[in-house]
Amino acid sequence: MAESFQGIVNTTGNIACSFSGATIGNSYYIVIKHRNAVETWSASPVAITTITSYDFSTAANKAFGNNQKLMDGLFALYSGDVNQDGVCDVTDFNLTSADVRIISLGYKKTDLNGDGVVDVSDFNILAANVRAIVSKLRP
Repeated sequence: MAESFQGIVNTTGNIACSFSGATIGNSYYIVIKHRNAVETWSASPVAITTITSYDFSTAANKAFGNNQKLMDGLFALYSGDVNQDGVCDVTDFNLTSADVRIISLGYKKTDLNGDGVVDVSDFNILAANVRAIVSKLRP
């Protein structure tokens, strides 16, 4: 890892990251890690300039291995890797089902659709991704 940046993506899906001048002129893979999404890497290294832009949402092939899902005309990260082990599987089910049973509210890693409520809709997202054997793909 050359450098990292931690921040919050705004409602339009953008984030402004700052890196040292040592990165300028070099190319790096961009990786996105999120509390309940599958780790997603850029399809290829990105040349870093003083202002670099990379848009994962325009095509599945912007992510390594086309590891994204089409959602309302844009490509998005797969949700459901609740325990961040790199795959949507039964261990994520166990964590999610516990919160679904009590209908947890608020900013929870088991809230897979981001609506502030952990319910059957989140469980359905996870079930689909488990069936599809969704996991992180790295270069």
